[in-house]
Amino acid sequence: MTKDILDTIQLSCGAKLSNRIFMAPMTIQAAYFDGSVTSEMIDYYQFRSGDASAIIVESCFVEEHGRGFPGAIGIDNDDKIPGLKRLAQAIKNKGSKAILQIYHAGRMANPKLNSGETPISASPVAALRPDAVVPREMSQNQIESMIEQFGLATRRAIEAGFDGVEIHGANTYLLQQFFSAHSNRRQDDWGGDNAKRATFPIKVLQRVQQEVKTQQAKEFIIGYRFSPEEIEEPGIRFEDTMFLLNTLAEYQPDYFHISSNSYKRTSIVNQDDQEPLIKKYRRLQSDTLANIPLIGVGSIAQYEDAKDALRLGYDLLSIGKAYLVEPQWLTKIMKHEKVEEFVDIHDQQPLHIPAPLWKVMDFMILDKEEEHRKYEKLKALQNKKVKFKAGVYHVFAKGHNGDLPMKVELSDNKIISIDIDDSGESEGIANPVFERLPRDIVDNQTLNIDAISGATVTSQGILDGVAHAIIQSGENPDILRARPKPVIQWSNEVTEETTDIVVIGSGGAGLSAAATALDLHKDIVLLEKFPAIGGNTIRTGGQVNAPEPDWQNSFPALAGEKDTLSTLLNMADNDIDSDYQEDFRTLKNQIQEYLSKTTNNKDYLFDSIELHRIQTYLGGKRTDKNGKTIIGRYDLVKTLTDRVLESVNWLTDKGVHFDRSFVDMPVGALWRRGHKPMKSQGLEYVETLSDYIKSNNGRIMTETTAEKLIINDHKVIGVEARKSNGAKVKLYARHGVILATGGFGANTKMLQQYNTYWNHIPDDIKTTNSPAITGDGIRLGAQAGADLVGMGFTQFMPISDPKTGALFTGLIVTPSNFVFVNKKGERFVNEFESRDVLSKAALEQKDGIFYIIADENIKSLAMNTSEEKIQHELEDGTLVKADTLEALAQKLNIDSHTFIKTIKRYNHFVEQGYDDDFHKNAFDLKIEKPPFYATPRKPAVHHTMGGLSINTHAQVLDINEQVIPGLYASGEVTGGIHAGNRLGGNALADIFTFGRIAAQTASQIKVIEE
Repeated sequence: MTKDILDTIQLSCGAKLSNRIFMAPMTIQAAYFDGSVTSEMIDYYQFRSGDASAIIVESCFVEEHGRGFPGAIGIDNDDKIPGLKRLAQAIKNKGSKAILQIYHAGRMANPKLNSGETPISASPVAALRPDAVVPREMSQNQIESMIEQFGLATRRAIEAGFDGVEIHGANTYLLQQFFSAHSNRRQDDWGGDNAKRATFPIKVLQRVQQEVKTQQAKEFIIGYRFSPEEIEEPGIRFEDTMFLLNTLAEYQPDYFHISSNSYKRTSIVNQDDQEPLIKKYRRLQSDTLANIPLIGVGSIAQYEDAKDALRLGYDLLSIGKAYLVEPQWLTKIMKHEKVEEFVDIHDQQPLHIPAPLWKVMDFMILDKEEEHRKYEKLKALQNKKVKFKAGVYHVFAKGHNGDLPMKVELSDNKIISIDIDDSGESEGIANPVFERLPRDIVDNQTLNIDAISGATVTSQGILDGVAHAIIQSGENPDILRARPKPVIQWSNEVTEETTDIVVIGSGGAGLSAAATALDLHKDIVLLEKFPAIGGNTIRTGGQVNAPEPDWQNSFPALAGEKDTLSTLLNMADNDIDSDYQEDFRTLKNQIQEYLSKTTNNKDYLFDSIELHRIQTYLGGKRTDKNGKTIIGRYDLVKTLTDRVLESVNWLTDKGVHFDRSFVDMPVGALWRRGHKPMKSQGLEYVETLSDYIKSNNGRIMTETTAEKLIINDHKVIGVEARKSNGAKVKLYARHGVILATGGFGANTKMLQQYNTYWNHIPDDIKTTNSPAITGDGIRLGAQAGADLVGMGFTQFMPISDPKTGALFTGLIVTPSNFVFVNKKGERFVNEFESRDVLSKAALEQKDGIFYIIADENIKSLAMNTSEEKIQHELEDGTLVKADTLEALAQKLNIDSHTFIKTIKRYNHFVEQGYDDDFHKNAFDLKIEKPPFYATPRKPAVHHTMGGLSINTHAQVLDINEQVIPGLYASGEVTGGIHAGNRLGGNALADIFTFGRIAAQTASQIKVIEE
């Protein structure tokens, strides 16, 4: 029998629906702070009533501490009834049924929204989401009380005049948590197998039905909403859901309502399975379930969508976003009129949309008049033909290190060639830009080209350079900007192959893992989502922290370094963990021996593994805003410090050339043990290891994004990935998968969600990171049930470029040569402090801005600089230069008297070898030789401390601290080593050490037997 949208439907309770359309429950966040109904909320629902047969009012919490989002409405006490009554009446007056969705958020209840209360759930298992709190396991009394709360909520809904309630068993809220094997680990009557985990939803449904019977509420509708699957492992699979629904069907609710983003949704767990879930539902339903109407939802916007959804097998349809844009949606589609997908910027009041909802609807809002003007201008430009003055034009493309010479050859109507001299550009990420972007411009004769991922600045520099050449030729470059973008030939191809190890991420951790696996005669495939390899490693200072006393002892100690040893010993004596007692005793003996062999005239640099280990431990120990202290895991820190010199030697064997003429100190490292390669930044690591991988038949697949781990029998046996043209690749790995994707420093939302250390992370925060570093590996690991540790701590780089977040602009030098002054011209911190101390101190200054001061002598020690770069940065304001300190102060708009006094005082400290003001412990140079320089700086996100939990073999651990077979991780994607703060140079120590360990462990263990 063909279903029609306007069919009348009678539910089992006797209630009649005038058509098959419901307005979906959407959280408009417009309630009062206590959960009471507001007039704005009533107005919103009333304006949309009368069209659909029923309006489902958004999630309404049944217990005071059960809110899942701000601005939620409640039905937790009788005081809410009058407001709810006005809301129900407003909907019913227009002719629609009023149904109230009732829920408790369980472990999804943010304490900030619930008077600071720790959330509750079936088991004490945190959700796999940002800032998740470990919930309290509900007792037998709490469970029974919660069931009663649903009954009381139903009584209040009846008294308020609602026509029904929808029990919210979806969206990972409490009822779903009880049925999920991820969130319910109980072994009592409320947990275990599917049947026991279904007990709580059944009891809630029964209690709601009992209350309806007690209240003698005739034709009162009871619905149940469910989520079909979970991505968690273990978690709900569609077969589990069908067990639950077939079981609940025996209790005869009036309808089931699927929660989905598309009525055509297929499995999110098995992406190869393209059968729509609705077809699976119909195939797996019991005879009883077949008689209960099913509501479909998601992506139903037009008449054709509604007809198609009914044809697929849904009985009723729930319409969400379309009702925001068109409050009389059903009326409009039945006239076969097209419904708009966006609202106009001026439509908030005409559409009666509450302010909180309007804010989160930004992706649906357009200025239609402006869009029309843009369209007309675009159409006019597209109809024009270009006319160039033929010739070769010499222009520049802006690169990371300065302007790059570029030649653009034009005929009278075409771009013939683009030739870029990139010899002055060391940013490895830019290399594919210089090849591909010119080719795309010439092949397609358009400037409407997307920037290449990870090289936005360079991409735009090339486009601007070509545009400048066009202007010189007498033509308007907007004509080429208006031309269509190159057409990507989309592919639905799916390929499968098997290798030994798949490595995800091509920074230092991934490259060292891949190279080590090749050393062990394993086949590897390395995946990189960006066009070029290198990740964050290409952007580093390049110094590996590794104690090597035989080498270090040939260099004299700097002023103050002996004092550092004393300070460190005092700190360790007061704060040392019991795990470190043996290290501490060894270190004290080493220092006593060192001091007995030295004199004031012949001090040499002291170091040891124990010193490195204790510094790493003390440097990482931090307390968050809630007073919780985090420390590095001793076994991981010990592994790092024991094996890092081995990593340096391994890199040397691979061809990395370390500069052994000087022992350098990375920023915030507190000690000089930096092994620095000859080439700038991390370029030498990336070039050397990638060349080794290629020459040994390792495969590197760029522009290939890992989307999903392949898991079989709880083992990670491969990964599903997608190429830039849509082609899908299934890579099976005999020895498993190594995650080396970096942290989440380029994902501002994720930073803000997890943050427990900084008072505030602003929306416009800059980062030193590659834009690729967005938490992909953490997401992949979470799919396999990995535990996340230390996620709330983020390290800022205090000395970043205020405009871009870049680190190596201006005259960046080693910490012993740092002199920081604020806008008042005063020093404000020990420049040798840890990065978080420096960043906090900097952020307390006006605008967060300060200046690094240098003189002519220091210029020769600056990292990654040249005369050409200095000139370029002087022109764009990244660097300020003056012949006198007074002139420099004037250019910086700071008081010259204060500034000069500050510099003179600092020079005095250098002479005496001690800083009376801030206790800086090492100096190299005074600031006295003109010309003088200033580099403006501001903190930017640099490193995320938290990530996947691993053991000393780099195996990923689940929330029960058990190894997830076949899954390994190394580098910034992991947590537990650096705790709350990472010492400078330890990131490279980490990636090269644990990258190698991950490959060594994986090579010994098979997860696919052939």
